[in-house]
Amino acid sequence: MGNITTQVRSGSSVKLMNAPIPEDQILEGEAKARMWISAQSPDLKVTQGVWDCTAGKFTWNYTWDEFVFVLEGEATVVDEGGESRTFKAGDFANFPVGLSATWHVPEYIKKTFVLRTPEPLELYA
Repeated sequence: MGNITTQVRSGSSVKLMNAPIPEDQILEGEAKARMWISAQSPDLKVTQGVWDCTAGKFTWNYTWDEFVFVLEGEATVVDEGGESRTFKAGDFANFPVGLSATWHVPEYIKKTFVLRTPEPLELYA
């Protein structure tokens, strides 16, 4: 049997730290990203946190399944097949492992995320 792991933090205690997008992936603008990791599973294959990003356009190749809920702002994501979706505050989305996409953030976006990785990924901060 496992134990329940509980972390209670108020919204004011969330401190996003720099999580730079690699320069070779940035197509336009600066796209400054930050992240806060709130929890990881003991096997390091599931991670939950908050991510935000300023205006810019960049490519992203998903090496994990990502489930998101947009808190603020918006972004348009175009997959390699050319399908375009705009995500705004209140939208849920899933980006599957193996997806290659281009993100366009016109001003700002903030989202919660849950990552499920095939291999352990230590991101806890």
